[in-house]
Amino acid sequence: MKTNELTEKESIELISKMIEKTRNEMNGEDFNLFLAYGYAATATSIAVWLLTHFTGDSMWCFGWFAMFIPYILSFFKKEKPEVVTYMDRMMDSVWKVIGSMFGISLIIIIVAGSISGIIDFSMMMPLSIIYAGIGTSITGLIINEKWFVWTPLAGLAAAIWMITCGWAGGSYDNSWNLLFGASFLIYMVLPAHIVRHKIRRS
Repeated sequence: MKTNELTEKESIELISKMIEKTRNEMNGEDFNLFLAYGYAATATSIAVWLLTHFTGDSMWCFGWFAMFIPYILSFFKKEKPEVVTYMDRMMDSVWKVIGSMFGISLIIIIVAGSISGIIDFSMMMPLSIIYAGIGTSITGLIINEKWFVWTPLAGLAAAIWMITCGWAGGSYDNSWNLLFGASFLIYMVLPAHIVRHKIRRS
């Protein structure tokens, strides 16, 4: 039995059809994690800003560790899909790498801080914005959705502002909390609602 090999053009067309098929089969629930993390970041940013502003105590910034709650809950609510496509595995792998970047950054900050005598988690804010933004943009490229691809640039601008302030001799400022929440609101919550609306319409 002879099988015909696909030409380069046919391969590209097949891949394009598979991408379009995957997009058509997506439903609103596929973006629940974006909404969970986005709203959690927004709520935490407002809470930490208010507590820090009215108490003058920057220790409230440790409230950002509450962001691990949605991550932990995702393990209990995650249902194994009946069919796992290549694209599903790709997106899962992307976010595993992003999660590893978060973990490695935390470990390095703790180790370096233990050596210097000062553990400063403030740099995790711009780094987290950049890491999550990269993951969101790659997800947008995979599913061919421009709202996820380009909105993380707003978060990148906020992250660069924070890092530049640090290089210029400045340090953590309470406004960083609002910048962090606004970044996640713009590149996670907003695109997720827009795409969910598109899915409902179609």
